[in-house]
Amino acid sequence: MTNALTPPWLNQLAPNATLTASTLNLPVHGREAIIKIIQTAGRMYEGHTVVYSGSFEGRDLVEYDAVAYGGFAIHGVVTLTRNYDGEIVAVGAHHGPLSSVVKLSNALRIALGPDFGPEYFQPAT
Repeated sequence: MTNALTPPWLNQLAPNATLTASTLNLPVHGREAIIKIIQTAGRMYEGHTVVYSGSFEGRDLVEYDAVAYGGFAIHGVVTLTRNYDGEIVAVGAHHGPLSSVVKLSNALRIALGPDFGPEYFQPAT
C-alpha cells in the first residue's frame, strides 16, 4: 500500500476502525468513513504545527496547534490505537477550546452532513 493518504497514518487503518472525536456527537465506524472525515477536517486548516509525536505500548500520539479557515485557533490531540498486526483500530481526535470545536463541527456538518446525517455534528449556531 502506498502512502497516498494525508495524514499518512490513514493508510494503516483497519477496515473496522472506529473514530471518536470532540467534533462528533457519535462514533464513526469504518476505514472509508474515517478517511473522509479526517481529510475533510484537514482541508479546513490553513496550517498546523506538530507539537509532539510519540509512540508507546501499541499507541501513537500526535499533538498539534492549528489555525482553521476563518482564522480561529485550535489545539488537537490525536490518539491511534493499534492491534497486534499494527493496524490502527481506534482513532481519538480531541480538540479545544470549545468554541473552536463547535465551529469545526458546524463546518463538518455543512460539508459532510448529507453523507453522515446531521446527528453526527453540532447543530447550527
